[in-house]
Amino acid sequence: MKRDSEYQNIQLLMLLVVLAMLSRLCSVEAKAQTDTVNVPGYFQSGGMEGTLNTAVTAAINDSTISNKVFKLKQFEWYVLNASITIPQGKHLTIVADEPGTTQESAPPQILWSAAGGITTLYNFNCFGDITLKNVWLLYATTAGTQTSTSLRIQESLDSIHGQHATFEGVLFDYSVRGTDGSGAVSVTSKHFRGKFTNCYFRNCADSRFENYGRAISFPFQSTGWHIDSLTFDNCTFANMGYVQNQEGGEYADFVRYNHCTFVNTMMFTLQSGWWHWLSISNSVFVNAHMMGDFPAQRLPGEQPYGGTISIDSVARFGFPVPFTDVNRHILFTHSSYEIQDWLRDYMAHGDLCFPDSAYRPHPQPMMNARALSFFDAVVNGQKVFPFMNRAQLHDYVDPGFVFAPTNRTGIKRFLYYKWCGGGR
Repeated sequence: MKRDSEYQNIQLLMLLVVLAMLSRLCSVEAKAQTDTVNVPGYFQSGGMEGTLNTAVTAAINDSTISNKVFKLKQFEWYVLNASITIPQGKHLTIVADEPGTTQESAPPQILWSAAGGITTLYNFNCFGDITLKNVWLLYATTAGTQTSTSLRIQESLDSIHGQHATFEGVLFDYSVRGTDGSGAVSVTSKHFRGKFTNCYFRNCADSRFENYGRAISFPFQSTGWHIDSLTFDNCTFANMGYVQNQEGGEYADFVRYNHCTFVNTMMFTLQSGWWHWLSISNSVFVNAHMMGDFPAQRLPGEQPYGGTISIDSVARFGFPVPFTDVNRHILFTHSSYEIQDWLRDYMAHGDLCFPDSAYRPHPQPMMNARALSFFDAVVNGQKVFPFMNRAQLHDYVDPGFVFAPTNRTGIKRFLYYKWCGGGR
């Protein structure tokens, strides 16, 4: 009888444990449920600005922001009248339907009010996490005035878990260099994790053809920030200054570009050579580092930067890192590089300001000799850097775009004034 009683007690205890687990699962599921908020646009609402600001603020105030999906209407404006700030520990999700082939199915634009007195420093100020899908971030006002705006990833108290940003089908348009010298996406976090899929960065330069726009960057002359991981899949970068900008000892640990297209980048496509884990595959580089190389201005022993990537030795970094050259992982494969004939001709024969041909710019090589040596160095039949590899790289191969996003007149004007004495 005693054993039967003990057995029944064990059964009861197990039942209570199961019920507790089921209750917890139900609670988690309930918390994970999301509500969709259909946000009216500018035209739909009869010309109202700030409808997205109002919807997000209401969800922040009632502590439901992380459980809401804000859905925007296609072919609409969402006019910001203030920055949207995501509190730490919260998650903002904004989506729209997949764009189609007609104007009516174009992604909704998120842009700024043209009213005075509005601070346009950040469109989204992210102390928490953000997800954007199928939206068009226009870095301008409704009057068409370009703004020095960034989507800012901020450091916050929960930074040990990192700030997360997911962008899918997002168009980053007309972003000049931010007020703080950063980019369309600005990072001031110690553990940022960014994921970009099917995104398009375009026309990232100012209207005076003076300042360069960047896709993602730390602020100019900042220190102490870091990116844990950064991935770009099937993304395009066209008509801009830099794509990824790393300066001041700030770098990203893991970086991947897969099936990406780089077209008409003015300066360093991927800066600097401080890569820890880097993978570039199935990508196309056309007219990279259009400013070119100036052999007459190089110091003895100095090499051209290269149009794709450079690789510096850890000893040249100038700051400490938790890795050595031998255990760095760099893969560059199945990609092509081309400086088109019109640009080569303009460098060599254009009506420029150089006293003679020796001072003219030259097209940047795909990579410089230092980068190639890291990939190819062999001692006694063994690779010196076993985790740095290149394969199937096609130099001087034009992909033959059906319709390239190239305004040659505008680009030549930009180059002329950068080569010959400042922007106009």
